[in-house]
Amino acid sequence: MRRFFRTVPGKALLFVGCMAGLVLVVLSIVASVSMWALECYTRPESAVFDRTVGELAASEADDLLTQCIFNDQIFPVDAQARPMLRSPREATAVLPDDGTNRVWQLLDQSGRILARSQGAEEIQSWYETSWGVLMDREGFITDLYRSYGPVPGENERATYFTVKVGLKPGLPVQDVYQLLARACHLLYALRYWIYLIGLGALALGVTCLISLLCVSGRRPDREELVPGLLHRVPGDVMLGLWLAPALFTAYLLDRNWQWGDVTTVIVCACAGLLLANLSLGFCMSLAVRIKDRSLFRNTLIWRILRWLWRVCRWVGRGVLAFCRGIPSVWRTALITAGVCLLELFLMALWDLEYDAYTIWFMEKLLLVPAVIWLAICLRRLEKGGQALAKGNLNWHTSTRGMPWDLRRHGENLNSIGQGMTLAVEERLRSERLKTELITNVSHDLKTPLTSIINYADLICAEICDNPAITEYSEVLLRQSQRLRRLIDDLVEASKASTGSLEVHLAPCDALMFLEQTGGEYADKLSAANLTLLTKQPDQPVRIMADGRRMWRIFDNLMQNICKYSQPGTRVYLSLELISGHAVFTFKNTSREALDMSEQELLERFVRGDSSRNTEGNGLGLSIAKSLAELQGGTLRLLTDGDLFKVILTFPLM
Repeated sequence: MRRFFRTVPGKALLFVGCMAGLVLVVLSIVASVSMWALECYTRPESAVFDRTVGELAASEADDLLTQCIFNDQIFPVDAQARPMLRSPREATAVLPDDGTNRVWQLLDQSGRILARSQGAEEIQSWYETSWGVLMDREGFITDLYRSYGPVPGENERATYFTVKVGLKPGLPVQDVYQLLARACHLLYALRYWIYLIGLGALALGVTCLISLLCVSGRRPDREELVPGLLHRVPGDVMLGLWLAPALFTAYLLDRNWQWGDVTTVIVCACAGLLLANLSLGFCMSLAVRIKDRSLFRNTLIWRILRWLWRVCRWVGRGVLAFCRGIPSVWRTALITAGVCLLELFLMALWDLEYDAYTIWFMEKLLLVPAVIWLAICLRRLEKGGQALAKGNLNWHTSTRGMPWDLRRHGENLNSIGQGMTLAVEERLRSERLKTELITNVSHDLKTPLTSIINYADLICAEICDNPAITEYSEVLLRQSQRLRRLIDDLVEASKASTGSLEVHLAPCDALMFLEQTGGEYADKLSAANLTLLTKQPDQPVRIMADGRRMWRIFDNLMQNICKYSQPGTRVYLSLELISGHAVFTFKNTSREALDMSEQELLERFVRGDSSRNTEGNGLGLSIAKSLAELQGGTLRLLTDGDLFKVILTFPLM
């Protein structure tokens, strides 16, 4: 059932159900109001019918009277088409049947029958109305009005008649009277059921409407929203298309409405049905827009406002860009001048007195210099802040002539500069002391360590029958050498980070480092079950570098690759020319999971294996990065899963 109502026939069925419910509800309301007005609940059906027919007969009596007045069989008509109402014909005029259920009689003021239709003598029950015909002194008819007797003061100019209207027994002819009888009978029969019919029609219409709104924009084979062609029309345009016929119909009805006119009722009913269909279609489109969350965005007003906002933002950006190019003091002066001119223009519009212009001039004579001086002081503070932001700690902001708060702010900027200078000096002193401490301690450690290494070497060289002593001496020699390498790396890392390491830059062939790396580490890579793949350009690549420091960088990186790479994988070493730079790239697959960031891997004493079971001290990458920066290059480290990538960049000569 749900899939059926999403189809076109299902939606059409719901649409028809909505319209049927609406029509029945309107008819129920009209019928119930009519029954209360006709007193159907307190009077019999015949009385209701007589009252309705009497109102219709009264509405037709003036037409019958007009036809009789200008009928020569009833009243003589002179050459000037003036009927002689005062002297009707002596014989009663019998006019032919007009083919309806209506029969009639025309009586004068004395009760004499002047004219009648055929069959009038058989009618026992009549609906009668009295009419007065007013004539001027020349005998021309000036007015026809419903009367209840002679009017004092008008007897010599008014003639009174009575029009009687009756119905044929059984209503044999199909006309409005027969239709009115059937409607009255049906209305009287449904006087108690009409409320249930109205409630049922209301329930049907509401149910169909809700269902139609739910399936609007849906298809039986798709769950997503599928808007129709009308969805492209802006919502406010659709609202206008709906309101235009509604307002036009209301305007026509207001000018041309006539109670009891069948044509007017038919036109009104057709216009109501058309508006109901348009309203239902508008509600369906509104439901789709709400589902699509484009109720406000898909409107012409929204598009115009969005375009205006973009234009205003573009103009605002242009104005801001223009204002940024103007110094702040001149910008303040221009804004102040603009405000003053605007005030002067408004004063001219208001046509103020001469004294107001004098006060305005004196006020601006004091205010404008104060504003400009304030802008100059703020510009001084701005320059001081910019200097501090750029690292110029020796900048001094002049506070001469500044007001109280601005003077205090300038003094604070000067204090910040002095404090930052002291902090930087203290930091440099601390770094220098730390480097000196590491260097001195390293020298103090090297002296006894050299003796330990020498004597351990001598012990290993001695021939001893006890194998345990030989083993102990080898361990002692190996660990003491490892300790010496640690001390050397620590001293070098400290000097490199502080920039106190000597670097001698000279033209170097970058291809030589790749060839040297392949030759030096061929055995180590083979022992670690790794395959080295190199890629290099065909032309020579010249860079400015210290060959000894450069090889230390390559040595540290290749040692890390041999220690931490997954056995059985490939190691990639490439050299590329990118944007005037020589770019060395080292790629390998890590044996351990890289659960730390690139920044953490570049810190001192951080190693690739958290268990620290392999040889190394965690200073290799840190030393390589510092040495690269001392030579004017950069070292970047990237990780992607288990892929470990180091990028060295040096400018070309």
